[in-house]
Amino acid sequence: MTADASDAIGTPSPDVLVAHLSGEAVLLNLSDKRYYRLNESAAFIWKALERGEGRDQVVSSIVKEYDVDEETASAQLDVVILDFVNKGLVGQ
Repeated sequence: MTADASDAIGTPSPDVLVAHLSGEAVLLNLSDKRYYRLNESAAFIWKALERGEGRDQVVSSIVKEYDVDEETASAQLDVVILDFVNKGLVGQ
């Protein structure tokens, strides 16, 4: 299922290559030639972005996967997405 515009949280930049490795991920931003290593939870969010999942769906998945409450999941999602956007990895 993909997100509607009001629920969208971002789209991976076409300039970013990704390799998923044992629960983590490595990204290469071709625009600035920088590598980024994502920990398990950030890689989980990246995969959700690749699938086009909406905010509510991602928050719900984080709650189930990491056994945290919805408020914590939502706050952490915001932090990770903002970091992705600031690094040019994701567009809104």
